[in-house]
Amino acid sequence: MDNRKRQPSSSSAGSLVFWSSSLPRQAARVLIVEALPPGWSDTCSVLCDALDNFLSLACSLDGPCRIPLLSLYAISRQPECLLPFVQVRGNLARLQSCVEELRSIPGESCIKSAAKGGDLLRQAVLDSLQQFKQFIRHTSTGNQACSNASVEVTVVTSQPGRSLIHQLESGLKGADLVPLRRLLVVQIVGTNDWSQDSHSPEATMTEGTTHRGGFSTDST
Repeated sequence: MDNRKRQPSSSSAGSLVFWSSSLPRQAARVLIVEALPPGWSDTCSVLCDALDNFLSLACSLDGPCRIPLLSLYAISRQPECLLPFVQVRGNLARLQSCVEELRSIPGESCIKSAAKGGDLLRQAVLDSLQQFKQFIRHTSTGNQACSNASVEVTVVTSQPGRSLIHQLESGLKGADLVPLRRLLVVQIVGTNDWSQDSHSPEATMTEGTTHRGGFSTDST
C-alpha cells in the first residue's frame, strides 16, 4: 500500500481523492428520502436524527473513507436535490445543514398520491444518475479510477416496498443505468403501522434491491 502523503489538489479533483486511495472501488452514494404524507410527519424526526448521527460518525472516523461522495434528494412536491455530490470527510457542517433542510420539509403540505410519489422517485433516481455522470465528466481529467466510478442509490420510503420496486422496475426499464451499482429500497414503518404488520423486522425494513442491468427482489 502506498503510504506517501498526497499533495493538495484543486477543489474539483479533491472530491474524488478517495477513489485513488486504498479503496478505489467504493461507490458514491445517493440518498433519496420520500418526504410525503402521511408517513413523513411520523418518521421525519427519527430519520433526520439518525442521519445526523451517522454523518457525524462518518466524518470523524480515521482511515480510508468508505463513503467518498454523497448526494441527497428529497421528494415532496417534486424531486429536490438538497445536496449535490460532495466529499463526506471534511464537510460535516454542510452535511448537517442539509439534514436540517430536510427536517424543515412540512409533513402535510405535499402530494398525497402514492402513484405520483412513485413517478417522482423514478425521476429522482434518473436525475441523480445524470448528476453523477456530469460530476465525473467534470472531474475525471483522464483519471482511470474516475472513469470506472459507480454510484449506489438508496430510496427511503413509507410506501410498501415491493409495490414501489415494481413501479421503479417498470419506470426505469430501458433507461441508461450504466453508472448504477445498486438501487436499494428501504421501507420505514411507523409505530401505528408496525402493530398491524405481521412481517418480520428484516423483511419490512429491506424489501428489494436493483442491480445494474436488471432487477431482483430480496427479502430476508
